[in-house]
Amino acid sequence: MALKTISKGTFQNSFEIKKSKFITIAAQINSKEELIKFLLKYRDLEAQHNCYAYKIGVTQQQGGFSDDSEPAGTAGKPIFNVIEKMELTNIAVLVIRHFGGTKLGAGPLTRAYTTSASELLNSISLINLQKAYKISFSFSIRDTKKVDAFLRQNDLLIKQREYNHDPTYTVVCQNPKIFEALSFLIANFKQEQIYIEMI
Repeated sequence: MALKTISKGTFQNSFEIKKSKFITIAAQINSKEELIKFLLKYRDLEAQHNCYAYKIGVTQQQGGFSDDSEPAGTAGKPIFNVIEKMELTNIAVLVIRHFGGTKLGAGPLTRAYTTSASELLNSISLINLQKAYKISFSFSIRDTKKVDAFLRQNDLLIKQREYNHDPTYTVVCQNPKIFEALSFLIANFKQEQIYIEMI
């Protein structure tokens, strides 16, 4: 499964059904804190319902949704289902409903929230996301030139350098083949210490 997210920025559309107006707003987020800021900024306190869904993370994902007093399962869950179906993450989608006076019923209401989310998300440019490896490793100082050359050749940036008894580098790698080659290189060092974390 190749996860995607939406482009940076805030995106919005709206449509009307039986005098109820549905306004959909979506944005890229990367944390629960950003979700809270998004909701505080864009929810409409004069509207009857502010329903939303979100998903965060690449390797370890978390998500959720809110029906905001709509009948259970007719609002937040359909929005979340659109996010899941499109294999999106790092995203928040808010659908604001201004009630027009006519009850829609569970089926039409579910379809309205689904349509609100899918029409907006299908109009936004998507970005492919890759799992990344955060690698911290130690090596003998005599191998520094060899390590630096490998990192330069493969466009790997050193996020952190430490020089204690032996050098310790921390790099982030998204290419599985380069990750394997780097692991093989490190394995040939006699004094290697390696810590790998997927992020």
